[in-house]
Amino acid sequence: MPSIPRGFLIVSLGLVGLTSPVLANGRYPSAGQLVVDPADARHIVVRTTFGLLQSFDAGSTWSLVCEQAVGPQGFEDPELVVTAGGQIALGLPDGLAVGDQTGCQWARVAEFANDNVIDLVVNGADSATAYLAAAVTVNGAFNALIAGTTDGLTWSDAGSLLSDTYPLTIETAPSRPQRLYLGAEDGNLEVGFIDVSDDGGASWTTHAGPDGVDSVYVSAVDPQDADRVYLRSYFPQSSLYVSDDGAATWTSILESEVPLTGFALSPDGQQIAVGGTNGVSIVGRTLGDAGSGTTITTTNPLPVSCLTWTAAGLYACADEATAGFTIGVSTDGGHTFASLLHLKDLTPATCAPASSAGLCAAQWCSTATAIGASCAGTGDAGSDARGDAEADVKGDAGGKSATTAAGCGCQMGGGSSWLGIVLVLVAAARLSHRKCGARTESRASASSPSRDGQRGETRRDQCPRSSAPRSEDASAPRIRLRGDLGAAGAIAARTR
Repeated sequence: MPSIPRGFLIVSLGLVGLTSPVLANGRYPSAGQLVVDPADARHIVVRTTFGLLQSFDAGSTWSLVCEQAVGPQGFEDPELVVTAGGQIALGLPDGLAVGDQTGCQWARVAEFANDNVIDLVVNGADSATAYLAAAVTVNGAFNALIAGTTDGLTWSDAGSLLSDTYPLTIETAPSRPQRLYLGAEDGNLEVGFIDVSDDGGASWTTHAGPDGVDSVYVSAVDPQDADRVYLRSYFPQSSLYVSDDGAATWTSILESEVPLTGFALSPDGQQIAVGGTNGVSIVGRTLGDAGSGTTITTTNPLPVSCLTWTAAGLYACADEATAGFTIGVSTDGGHTFASLLHLKDLTPATCAPASSAGLCAAQWCSTATAIGASCAGTGDAGSDARGDAEADVKGDAGGKSATTAAGCGCQMGGGSSWLGIVLVLVAAARLSHRKCGARTESRASASSPSRDGQRGETRRDQCPRSSAPRSEDASAPRIRLRGDLGAAGAIAARTR
């Protein structure tokens, strides 16, 4: 029997009996996506492994909405966008959830019941317009559904289902609102390709992905040039590519020995921020180049799990235990990052008892204990910044209500020290996951698929793929520019 380190055993015994919602799904408390409201830069929403965090004052204060506010089963790594009026849309394995600006009231969009909503995107030029990509099974076969909204509430199919297609990511071109890019794999999840639409999803043209790459994640479109699109791949290795001709051909920009979990394009499109567990690199476009020349201008050792770049700065999701904060921002192009959020400073969102998030109050103490926050006070520091937004929440019997966690006797000593124990222990067992989406037992081909056909329920599985082994030599380059590579040859396009 393998021996267990004595220190590990002692800490483990100290955790016996812990029943915190934060760790109920066995996941490390961390942030994975940050979105800034396109209509209000003060409104920031962050997806974490234990709920949604919101700030209404540009990051000065933060509040938590628990996972169960969205649904009884919570959620795991849903893609999110903020649409018209500050509404929050979450893509789930069994549909689409839409929440109001406060995050207190949630509803499901009936049209997408049992559809695996994999990705969402807001049009950069028109924040009221958003699109989603969902995996739909018809007669046991994978098909992609693209739908759009102009108000964040009412969604409609953009066109017919795309047969033999499993969607991965969807992006829009800010300078050409009707241009959509869809990164996808075939129904067997073996061949990656990119679908391009110039009419908002009514029709599509298919292009091959980079040579030898089967996982194609369209990551951004240049704000000035609708034909310049960026793509990340995690298999067979973690790489970043660019196309300057609308996905017809691809050029490799860089390779990384660790997954590029963070990617962001600067507001002017001239700089690219990429990052992972080995830090952040800022890649600048070479002046006077035809479009694909790049050079690394800045490096920062900060490990990140997400990046978002707006006019206010470059935001980063980080590991509280190693970086010293969970959310940070850089205003000097990635040279330095200042803390915006420590987990210990979180407060629960103030929601009416009758709202979807009313049940979160009863969970706050155990959540606070696990992340090192205070269980004593439950006032939402960001409620004043929200104004009277919650007064419009459906089912609110008495307007805004400052809920309290009555009878909370769950303090377990110093919150910060408990957080340290949890973070150290769980960090030792962290695993890298890759969402591979829905799986079905049979994949019978479906000609002319229709949403009215025999649709099967889908589920999102975790399917980690092996990445290249990390070098033990700390001086070895972790990210390498590949500007010397030529563009991959294009295949003949086929229209759908």
